[in-house]
Amino acid sequence: MDRNMRKSLIIGAGQLGSRHLQGLVKSTEMMEIYVLDPSAESLRISEEREKETAHTHKIVYSQVWEILPKSFDLVIIATSANIREAIISKLLNNHKVTFLVLEKILFQELEAYRRVSDLLIENNVITYVNHPRRMFESYKFLKTNIKENKRNIYTVVGGNWGLGCNALHFLDLFVYLSGNKIQDINISLIDDEIIESSRKGFIEFTGTLTGHLMNGSFFSVTSFKGDSSAITLSVFNDEQRFIIQEGGTPQIYMLGKTKLFSQENFNFKVQYQSELTTNIALQLLENNSCTLPTFEEARHSHELFLKAMLEKYNKISGLKATTLPIT
Repeated sequence: MDRNMRKSLIIGAGQLGSRHLQGLVKSTEMMEIYVLDPSAESLRISEEREKETAHTHKIVYSQVWEILPKSFDLVIIATSANIREAIISKLLNNHKVTFLVLEKILFQELEAYRRVSDLLIENNVITYVNHPRRMFESYKFLKTNIKENKRNIYTVVGGNWGLGCNALHFLDLFVYLSGNKIQDINISLIDDEIIESSRKGFIEFTGTLTGHLMNGSFFSVTSFKGDSSAITLSVFNDEQRFIIQEGGTPQIYMLGKTKLFSQENFNFKVQYQSELTTNIALQLLENNSCTLPTFEEARHSHELFLKAMLEKYNKISGLKATTLPIT
């Protein structure tokens, strides 16, 4: 293989990892792409999806670490949260990495954030967290249309969409749209029931998470118990109303004081991971940065969220756990 060719690695070849692979093979930058997973079945699925796109990249599938090169330009870790710290530690103790992209939720234990932060700084690894809505053109459009310095009310409502697993995507979106960090999270309206996740060994929650951003904006994130239903997001302030329908017939509805709150409609485009990963790789390899939040930017929201959800988990279960089994 060409020693000058960019080298990328995907760790975790499951549903999400295979979509990242589809994105990498669409890249115009020639790469050696390694895909690592102990499961032969996961590797088979990734290889099937890779072959759906014609490309000239060099792909190596492996169930073991030993064949991997000693350095990578880009590594994407798409494993579940319970093993992510151990994977990062093994990776950085044995390989040089320039750019690292991590899936959420980052870790299940609060202390892991400090330990991994120290490891990333020690190894000088530029690290981002995959909160992809920041990369959606529709949310970029929304951000440019929300008036600056407004105290907004942000809401997310849907049915059975995985509050534990996915709420952080929306918390990060509020941070992105507002330019403000999260100040506090309240778990009093989350249902007093622990639900078994569709992912074996993990749990889920239903109900409503509320809180505030640093500028006083209020947010609420709701996953109703019962059947799954499309997610609707809204952003309200004294002069503007935005309603974003992500599922069904995706739309952005915009109403503003300057037009007497008459409704304007815009198409909302859902962008899939296979498309977004192409852009992530391009941004990182050409510009040395990307639209995603950095590890430290995301860490603030993740730690507040994990601390709050651990409190709820322990209250419901009667445990004194320091690890929350979500991914």
